[in-house]
Amino acid sequence: MRLLLTIMLALITMTVQAQQPDYGSLSHSISDFDHALETHDSAALKWLLSDKVSYGHSNGWIESKQEVINDLYNGKLSYKKIETTKPEITTSGVVAAVRNIASIDAALDGKLMSFRLKVLQVWQWENNHWVLFARQSVSMAKEK
Repeated sequence: MRLLLTIMLALITMTVQAQQPDYGSLSHSISDFDHALETHDSAALKWLLSDKVSYGHSNGWIESKQEVINDLYNGKLSYKKIETTKPEITTSGVVAAVRNIASIDAALDGKLMSFRLKVLQVWQWENNHWVLFARQSVSMAKEK
C-alpha cells in the first residue's frame, strides 16, 4: 500500500511539474516569433500563434491566426526587418504580458513603410510551450 501511494504521489508531482510554465523559454519564443515574421516561416507561426490569437496592428486592423499566416504567404504583408528593445515581461501563472518598442520595416501590398511602435503581447503557456494569445501595437508620436 505504501509503495502504491508513493507511486501515485510521484505521478501527480510529475504531472503538475510538466504543466508549469518555463519562463526561461519565453524570451526565445518572442525572438522566434519576430524571426518567423521576417522569414515568412508559416510552420513556426503555426506553432507560436494561439488558435485564438487576436493580432492587432497600429492602424486598428485585427487579424486571426490564419489571416496573419495567409497575408505573409501571399505577400500582402511582408516584414523586412524587426528590431525591438529588451522586453519588459510580467508573468502570472500561465500568462505573460510583454511590452517593448519595435522598429519595423515592412511592405503592405508592395508599398514599403517604416514604423516605430509600442507593442503589447500576451503570451500563454499551452501544451508545454508559449503561444501568442494577443498582440496590439500603437504608433509612437513623432519626435519634434
